[in-house]
Amino acid sequence: MRKILLIGLMLISCFTLCLGQEYCENFKIVSILDFPPSPTTPGGNYFLLMLTVEEDNQNNSTIYTDLFFVDEIGDTISIPTGPSSALPIYATDTIPYILKLNSTSSNQNFPVDFNGKLVIIHPSNPICEVNYSNVSTSINNISDNDKVSIYPNPFVDDIKIKSGKRIDKILIINSIGRIVETYYPKLNSYDMSLEKLSMGEYFIAVQFSNGETIINTILKR
Repeated sequence: MRKILLIGLMLISCFTLCLGQEYCENFKIVSILDFPPSPTTPGGNYFLLMLTVEEDNQNNSTIYTDLFFVDEIGDTISIPTGPSSALPIYATDTIPYILKLNSTSSNQNFPVDFNGKLVIIHPSNPICEVNYSNVSTSINNISDNDKVSIYPNPFVDDIKIKSGKRIDKILIINSIGRIVETYYPKLNSYDMSLEKLSMGEYFIAVQFSNGETIINTILKR
């Protein structure tokens, strides 16, 4: 009888472990984008995490998730978001999160040579550690062809973006990290009507055809 109970417990433990591993392996870090210093992100230590899932998962529908990065020796390099974030549900979702580096210095960027993990903690799901590897980061030293002109800035309703190379995707992100507009220009320049946006500061992420991304701030008056 004891042997049967022991085998049963081992099977349950293995099943739970396998489900937890499968759940965690579903998460994928799309990119990390450094924010330039601004009134919304003073000190320049903020960055944007873009997270998705490779397969749909309805268990991610609730909030109360805490996210932070740890390095290879277990030190926390970003301040935990607190149990207030929602997770991506569908493979077509890419959710942005604004995080801050755990540093006493100003104007720090996310480490280019980072070798660690993203920790995802949810009260009703397994604790996940998502490996950080082959993740695209924002480019700090971009070429002249990649430089972006955004004008007018500040703006009222309309804004124009222009670059020396083709722009594949534009994201407009509000101060709490929510994507409010998405565009797919496939052109070197693009006109956007943002009259529906409320006044305030936004971030604009510009992705080029080679996958490189830069991010700037814009102000609507």
